[in-house]
Amino acid sequence: MCAILDVNLIGRFKKDPVDEDMKPVHQWLERKNGKIVYSDTDKFRKEWDRGGGYTLRRQLQRRDKLKLVSAQDVQEKNDKIKGEIKSDDPHIIALALIAKVKVLVSKDNKLIADYKVHVSQGKVYKTKSHSHLLTKDTCP
Repeated sequence: MCAILDVNLIGRFKKDPVDEDMKPVHQWLERKNGKIVYSDTDKFRKEWDRGGGYTLRRQLQRRDKLKLVSAQDVQEKNDKIKGEIKSDDPHIIALALIAKVKVLVSKDNKLIADYKVHVSQGKVYKTKSHSHLLTKDTCP
């Protein structure tokens, strides 16, 4: 199974010792064949780098825990849906639609509202109480 990690939780995800709410996500990555989905569009790269995710992205790649999705496909989808999205994150919705990702790790309420409207069967992981969303299925 794959998930999208929103930049608003990268700091908590990288925290050492591991943040209690992010601990299940780390365990899922290590024990249940989980992967974080990412696209190398300008928007993703800028957000992740500004949020301290450059090193995290490299670590996930080395551990084969990062699934890259075509930047061109995501950008094209982003451009198509931009006017339909109320949050400032159409690139995340586009990535979810292109990669068929059902789980978003985020606490951004505007993004979450868009995600639930535009991603069929989309679920949101916010805290460790949502760990049941992190299943063993492989990434599509």
